[in-house]
Amino acid sequence: MIKSTDFLILYTTKNGRTGKMVDPIMQGLISGRVTVDSFSVEEIKWDQMLTAKGIIVGTPVRFGDVDWKIKRFFDIRPEVLSVSSPLAGKIGGAFTGGDIPGSGAELTLLSMLHILLNHGMIIQGNSESAHYGPISLKDTSDEDMMSVCNIWGLHWANLYHNLFSS
Repeated sequence: MIKSTDFLILYTTKNGRTGKMVDPIMQGLISGRVTVDSFSVEEIKWDQMLTAKGIIVGTPVRFGDVDWKIKRFFDIRPEVLSVSSPLAGKIGGAFTGGDIPGSGAELTLLSMLHILLNHGMIIQGNSESAHYGPISLKDTSDEDMMSVCNIWGLHWANLYHNLFSS
């Protein structure tokens, strides 16, 4: 039996930077009164994705783009799924960890958001924080990273309540 949750965080990490972002995002979501689970891309199953109302994807910057493990996961969606667009109507979001400014973090976020949009997911920017999603670079302090991740977690939780709560 697959456990139902409001949000799933799916991620992979290269040097630990993207992985460190998961907990503060989860805390923001939880403070927004939603349930959340997190899984590495190696652990997640498509059935788990289908039970969530929102999916947040974390990827390290890889040559200015989405990590191949995340890209592959979305590219080879199991054909056994009976619905052609199983993620349509779900909230989508992304976060990334990179090295230095100009190394492609914003491009990576936009590429991940394009993947989620192609799956029919609902994407909402944030005019009061990093506009596309949380980014943590090598020189980003832990305090700043935790703050922006927490803000975004709460942002996604608020979107959930706006869309799915009566």
